[in-house]
Amino acid sequence: MITNFLDRLISILSYIVFVFIDIYINLRIFFRGTSSNKKLNFKEYFISIENEDHTISEIGEHQATSDKTLLLIGGIPTDPIESMSWLAYELHKIDSTLRIIILNMPYYDERFDIEYSDEFAISNGESFITRKEIDFSTHKIDPKFSHINQSKTVNLIMNKMEIDAAHVIGHDRGAVILENLCINNPEKVITYSRAAQVWNYIEPEWKNLAPKIPIGPPHKLMSIYHQFRILFFQVLNFNKPIRLLSETFEINAKSSKKDNDLYDRYTILKYKSQVSYKKYFKKIQQSFIQGGLDIEVQNRIKLKNTSIPIMQFQGEDEFKRASNGSLISDQPYFGKYNLFRNEIEDIYPSAVDQSSVPLKKEYLSDLGLYKEIQLKEEATFNKFCLIPDAAHFNVIENPRACAHAIYDFINT
Repeated sequence: MITNFLDRLISILSYIVFVFIDIYINLRIFFRGTSSNKKLNFKEYFISIENEDHTISEIGEHQATSDKTLLLIGGIPTDPIESMSWLAYELHKIDSTLRIIILNMPYYDERFDIEYSDEFAISNGESFITRKEIDFSTHKIDPKFSHINQSKTVNLIMNKMEIDAAHVIGHDRGAVILENLCINNPEKVITYSRAAQVWNYIEPEWKNLAPKIPIGPPHKLMSIYHQFRILFFQVLNFNKPIRLLSETFEINAKSSKKDNDLYDRYTILKYKSQVSYKKYFKKIQQSFIQGGLDIEVQNRIKLKNTSIPIMQFQGEDEFKRASNGSLISDQPYFGKYNLFRNEIEDIYPSAVDQSSVPLKKEYLSDLGLYKEIQLKEEATFNKFCLIPDAAHFNVIENPRACAHAIYDFINT
């Protein structure tokens, strides 16, 4: 719990300030409106598991075979179903014979409450003022919000839907849930596509660079509500200490017109994401304190021992220098802080950002809507794709390119 006086003071002040900020943000959302998503031809229904209703959003051929069935889970702080809807629609446009199913992160629907057990957190928070750990050892948990247990629920949902196996696609937290499905129920997974999620290489001292240079998501900082709100607001509105969205995406989106899906996708990222975290915070905190970055990285050793084909797709603009000098996003795939150095050839060797050394073009293949980085011989991945005009939120920033990268992968 927060014991430092300065942290508590900032927590109280931020609560007051964000009352007014949230009014402003909600007014922006109201007057901007979103409409394009409502026009998409999705079927929405519930699947009941032990008298618990889980939301399903589906498009495409309901009677498709396993090899034509895709299961998608998004992440936070955007709405996990909404964030994957444009990707699902782009996949549907490529191949209308696919069955494309979007699940919420299990138990994130508003009808599910947190039911505390007699178990306690295994991961702590961290103060961004003192950089000291905030002790969560007496913080009770609800085990159903661990990503491992959420993956077990996904398995039960698939059983209830009589889906023997599927191609699974996850973004951010959704990718972590689905990789646990791969580990615990590999027979249910034909291929696994993962977006905006670190892999199995990270050096302990890198976490001390956050928030100025975040190498992967700083879970310990994000698990404190006021810290996340302050950092996320600062990043999205002032582009400091980092920039989270692709500059090209923002430039194009700002000039887009209402009733356009680009306009809506920008509204989701720029405004809705800042208030949706309020709705999800206590649940995502539960997930963080039952896991965390180090535990997830170690868990991927088990994933490497499966025979499931894996594709990683990252926003191409990760760790570019923005026009204000800030680094864009949080997941470098090259250079000094390369999170994927055991998987792919380094296209910017020893670099901190993309402008500091020349691009190694010989390791990069331009496939039109997306690019592919050459894998190392010992790689676990089967494919590594870069999505143009995108950073962390690639499935929202450029869903068309993501869809084509995924479709090409599952068909090879």
